[in-house]
Amino acid sequence: MTRSLLLCAHGPQSTRGRAALAGLVNAVRREAHDLDVMDAYVDLQEPSIVSTVETTSGPRALVPLMLAYDRSVSVDIVRASHLDPAVTVTPPLGPDWVLAEVGVRRLFEAGARSNDTIVLAADTTTDERALADVSKAARLLSAVWGGRVHVGALGGPDTALVEAVDVARAYGHRVVVSSYLLTAGTAHDAMRECGADVVTDPLLDNNPPDPRLVSLVMARARGEGANTSDLTKATWS
Repeated sequence: MTRSLLLCAHGPQSTRGRAALAGLVNAVRREAHDLDVMDAYVDLQEPSIVSTVETTSGPRALVPLMLAYDRSVSVDIVRASHLDPAVTVTPPLGPDWVLAEVGVRRLFEAGARSNDTIVLAADTTTDERALADVSKAARLLSAVWGGRVHVGALGGPDTALVEAVDVARAYGHRVVVSSYLLTAGTAHDAMRECGADVVTDPLLDNNPPDPRLVSLVMARARGEGANTSDLTKATWS
């Protein structure tokens, strides 16, 4: 029986974002040549994760292509997986050291310097666990970057990004925003208007995906490298 890998994401809002996400899915498809790799979405784009689960069969690992354990993971994706016991849900991509490493790569590409003040910028985040995940993502980025990283968000109880940038100005150096986003879209556009001196590209840009991101997706599919206590773990080897 053919095993399937379902990659579930938020539907990118921009053509650039959709192309970048498709590039990641296709790269995973080339890597996972022994699996039937399909993409699905929780919003904005088809096919939906519900219809994908309903129209497929056999053992399937469902990997959320998301950067935090938000409502889309804990509710939408888990509900879809309950439609068929043959579907196993893995943890989302983030937070993870790989994302921090790619985030630092984006900082260097954007021209960030060692004395810049760094602000990790997240999309609107409200769920408690997602807030904790964003905080952890900032700590991982700080460890890889080798300096302090502040946190700002486009919405939710975390410090508003515009305010975080204003506070960062007090350090007397350039302010560089590290975009904690998978793809470009309206959220990234808003980050570019936050008043920072530099805003990095998302983790997926116009170039082929960083091979480390492909490896991270495959690691999630195999149940490696994350705490799976709240999700059903895939156990493929």
